[in-house]
Amino acid sequence: MENNKKKLPLEQDVDIEFEYKVYMLYDFLKKNKKFVIGGTLLIIALIGTFFYYKQQKNNMLNNSSLISYQIQEAFNKKDFKKVKQLISKMKKEYPDSPFMKVALAYNILLKKETNKATPNDINKLQVRINSHQLNAGLNEFKGYLYYKANEYSKTLNILKSIDQKYYNYVSALTLKGFTFKRLNQDDKALSIFNQVLELSKYEYFKLVAKENL
Repeated sequence: MENNKKKLPLEQDVDIEFEYKVYMLYDFLKKNKKFVIGGTLLIIALIGTFFYYKQQKNNMLNNSSLISYQIQEAFNKKDFKKVKQLISKMKKEYPDSPFMKVALAYNILLKKETNKATPNDINKLQVRINSHQLNAGLNEFKGYLYYKANEYSKTLNILKSIDQKYYNYVSALTLKGFTFKRLNQDDKALSIFNQVLELSKYEYFKLVAKENL
């Protein structure tokens, strides 16, 4: 006589605890069908959004890196009109790109060619740079711009941030010496140029120091 008892969908030798968990899960899914479907759709949407923004970011990096390369090439060819156009394009289309700092750096170089660079131009670049060494170089250039504008107190103030741990310490000292000379503080200028003569590894700065002693 055949057994008419309904067979379970799982084999008899399956672990009872595992079988219980499977039926509990099945029962939960059945009772919360709308919640499960909604959650699944949400997960799919989030995954899709993640890959979309990842693709957008890759496109942004690729396009902005190309523009930064074109800026460099145009600057090397002294096609300053094209450099200006490319920098404007970068600012308009990819202001958040990490390559924006390249555009800002060339913007400073472009203005330097026509003596139009300002400390504010450097500030815009510095907020995007994490390197203390690079910022020390930019601070020296900022001090030089203040020096050219006869704002000597600002020059000295900005140069205070450049000490011996920075690569440009000696050149910053040289600028400090010239600043004291402009202020007619000859004793301080002589002391600075003596330091330059003692510390410099390069003949250029030694010659500059000797000429001002």
